[in-house]
Amino acid sequence: MNVFSFFWDRDNRSIVKNILIIIININFINIMKFRVVIFSFLFSFACETQEPEEHISWKKKRYDALFTDDGYLNIAGLYPVQNGNYLMGSGESYDIKLPADLPELLASVILEDSIITFDFNLPVILNDTLEVERFSYNFYDIKNSFSLGSYVWFVHLDSGSKAIRIRNLNHPLLDTKLVIDFFPYSLDYVIQGRYEEYDTPKVLSFNNILGDSYLDTIPGVIYFSIGNKDFSFEPTISSSGKFFVAYEDLTSGYDTYGGGRYLYILPEDENNNVIIDFNKSLNPPCVFSIFTTCPIPRKENKLSIKINAGEKNYNGVLFSSVYQ
Repeated sequence: MNVFSFFWDRDNRSIVKNILIIIININFINIMKFRVVIFSFLFSFACETQEPEEHISWKKKRYDALFTDDGYLNIAGLYPVQNGNYLMGSGESYDIKLPADLPELLASVILEDSIITFDFNLPVILNDTLEVERFSYNFYDIKNSFSLGSYVWFVHLDSGSKAIRIRNLNHPLLDTKLVIDFFPYSLDYVIQGRYEEYDTPKVLSFNNILGDSYLDTIPGVIYFSIGNKDFSFEPTISSSGKFFVAYEDLTSGYDTYGGGRYLYILPEDENNNVIIDFNKSLNPPCVFSIFTTCPIPRKENKLSIKINAGEKNYNGVLFSSVYQ
């Protein structure tokens, strides 16, 4: 009997049927297993790489904030001051040399401890409301701003610096396409930490990029782990009430800015837990402009690993270059 006759024989048909059913079932199971493996791989891949809508929204807010009137891109000058008399204008020989499209001599300035006096050569606008030609005030107690045309200036007190900062709200580079590169979003860098408050907060000296030093308060320490390694941060408290950390890691000076990056962390919950999202690591403002006073990371906040998350180094237009 040949093979064809065997399959055609009526008595053997039930056997053949059962064999075919077994073959079909085996193939079906194998196909389904293969599909499950593929689906599991794709699902796992998607979970690791999909960027949450909240993070996309956060990046947009970060980007937009740079272009606001109080952002970092429109700064046209930063002039450190101490007690004494200054001439302020666009003239080459003046102590505070302003951009060329401002008056040659805009004002004489007297600084005595916490009191600053502006004696203007022409009327300017105080706080967007009042025209003045002379004005004196305690800059530690009151924040005032003065404007002429698109320029706004004020006493800047931050990170140990005392200076007059000027902005151009029509800064010629504000239409520039700004590109900030990020590492791929990763849940591996969203980490739960534990905050422990010090019995007595530390008051320590910090340095900024201009070489100035200042005192700030460290209320406690944040402990966390990455992989099998334990780390800690000593944060300060930002004006928003969040923990603030200027930190370095092994990407600093390579994939990321050499002066470190900034991180804001929400306050601890009722169990003293905090969430550290390294995907929200920011470039400091000094990558965009030299007219800034960026704090430098303390040694306690330098990590001996790579943090491949958050913003990468910025290699675009230096916005202060127009006025340097």
